[in-house]
Amino acid sequence: GKDPKPFPPPMRICKEMVEGMGGNSSPGYQSFKSKCCQAFKILRRHAKLIINLLYLMTDSGIKDLCGDPQFAILKVEQKFQALMDDEQAEEHFLKLIDESVNALFPVMMEKFHKLSIAMQ
Repeated sequence: GKDPKPFPPPMRICKEMVEGMGGNSSPGYQSFKSKCCQAFKILRRHAKLIINLLYLMTDSGIKDLCGDPQFAILKVEQKFQALMDDEQAEEHFLKLIDESVNALFPVMMEKFHKLSIAMQ
């Protein structure tokens, strides 16, 4: 989608969320990652159906589909990593989770945001 923040992480998950699950090596966080991968693989198996549904929705008036539907649908299609097998896609997805948890820029932006609010 169109994220108003510069350099958005691939996924909205922060260190505090991981800590809430018990930390990086906790069973809770490992279960979370496992369930995320299961969901991703299930969605990948139905990627063609999802893409076809998006094509059917191009005249629906949905803002992100109306402007440039081909581009929007292509972006969704790319997220499914169709050229990878399930194992490669799972590795890729786990890397996205790790990148998101360890992303520095969102942390800096959040601190800047809090500072600007405090200065008002």
